[in-house]
Amino acid sequence: MPSTTLPSSDVDLFATDTLLDPYPVYARLRDAGPVVRLSRFNAWALPRYEQVSAALRDHETFSSASGVGFTAEMNELMAGGVLASDPPHHTTLRVILSRMLMPRALRDLGPSVTAAAEEIVDRFADGEEFDAVSDLAEAFTPRFVADLIGLPEEGRDQLLEFGASTFEGLGPSGERTPAAMRQQQALLQYVTTTAAKDRLAEGGLGARVWEAVDSGEIDEFAATTLMMAFLATGMDTTILSLAAAVRLFAEHPNQWDALRADPSLVPAAYLEVLRIASPVTVFSRVTTRAWECDGVTIPAGDRVAVMYASANRDERKWADPERFDITRKPSDHLTFGVGIHACVGQNLAKLEAHALLTALLARVRRFEIGKPEFIVNNTLHGLGKLPCRIVT
Repeated sequence: MPSTTLPSSDVDLFATDTLLDPYPVYARLRDAGPVVRLSRFNAWALPRYEQVSAALRDHETFSSASGVGFTAEMNELMAGGVLASDPPHHTTLRVILSRMLMPRALRDLGPSVTAAAEEIVDRFADGEEFDAVSDLAEAFTPRFVADLIGLPEEGRDQLLEFGASTFEGLGPSGERTPAAMRQQQALLQYVTTTAAKDRLAEGGLGARVWEAVDSGEIDEFAATTLMMAFLATGMDTTILSLAAAVRLFAEHPNQWDALRADPSLVPAAYLEVLRIASPVTVFSRVTTRAWECDGVTIPAGDRVAVMYASANRDERKWADPERFDITRKPSDHLTFGVGIHACVGQNLAKLEAHALLTALLARVRRFEIGKPEFIVNNTLHGLGKLPCRIVT
């Protein structure tokens, strides 16, 4: 029967304790109902898989055009970009991105990704301690994004800060917001100066964005927003997922043994990493019309927290969802989203992850890790540091 009372919670999704360990809070919200009023934020939460999937597939009701964050300042800054737009403008941007990042467009990148993965794993095969975040994941991923875009060498050391600040700024205003907004202004400055049109490598994705301007497909403002999206969202999530893979396989050596016994499970193993350790926890949408679920109506014009990471651990969808199981093959996980806003860079992330896991399989018998340290970020969840040693 439909609910007769309005599920409500005063939980703070963005409190430091929650950001460090969000899953108990997510479980309480799922238990509260499929739609929960967030009294602290004058917003609603969708914590369960069925409703998150439905919202992501219904862009006409759950609009991104008013921004996907919780502060007006950040939403205004990102307005018109690929994350913060609806069709038809979003469709135009999406077509340009898709033809650049589809598997066939990335085919030529494969050998260099494989070589880089093997080189970085060899670097740590002597058993010395390293940080699986900074020395492995962060050393591996950014180079491909930067080279693919065709960025100049100057300023590449800022890329990770740009990404972290973007995801940080999507939360509500707080003590970390001013720093995040300063980084966003620095990102805009970088895109319009250091990585301006005439400084991008010929044939790179950046140059092809500006070719779309020259052909009349998009205007210069849209090109700038696409460049900012490339730089802000193309690295952090992959880095966090790669570090999470090391932690999970260290904590579940039987799963590593299973993968070593059957390397064909690498794609499925990465899907399970993404499901259980979703780098992106939540984006928001704004309803364009009233939406009813289980006797609860979200009015038009309200902001809704669409909880990706919670959905990926929903007991109603997944059997024993807290268990890491590489044979699960959760191809319908929601880490990359679904619908028109599904992550356009997911093929690059998979290419990198599959290459790194394959290289690790060839050299690593066991991972030995120290105490994991998690980041504090309003939208991202994952490791900031993971002392590690590999046993060959």
